Amino acid sequence: MKVSNISITVFCHETEDKNKIISSLTDFFGNILNTAEISETTVEGHFGNSISIIEYKLSDRSAKELADKIFNSLDNADLIFLLSTLDQRIDKNKLHLRIDKQRLIVEKKLTIKDSDDIIKIVMNFKRKVTDELKEELKQIANRNLRS
Repeated sequence: MKVSNISITVFCHETEDKNKIISSLTDFFGNILNTAEISETTVEGHFGNSISIIEYKLSDRSAKELADKIFNSLDNADLIFLLSTLDQRIDKNKLHLRIDKQRLIVEKKLTIKDSDDIIKIVMNFKRKVTDELKEELKQIANRNLRS
């Protein structure tokens, strides 16, 4: 599976501790994020509150390493959920994931969450990889069952 690049987008509301969120990401993903191109934008929310949008962009080997870390960190319930919803998450050669931000911060665990308060991850592949990705996710789930 050829991952060409990945973007991770985090929304930090002014009521949240931005440093704690960034620290949680760095702690979880480790040195992989050291090679990321990082940008930050501040926007005004619907109720006039300040929201920082932090985006990490990785490509080539770092993107592949990050994709492996993400898929291998999901538990079997999330892998099965991802497999069952994969067709809705793929747009051409892009896979869209939404990760529970609070669970990452509090429990240091990646969990798929399709609602608010998330970390958005977009993986770009060199070509459409739906069937190949399904097989790889099944292999990871099977490995997890055996260990």
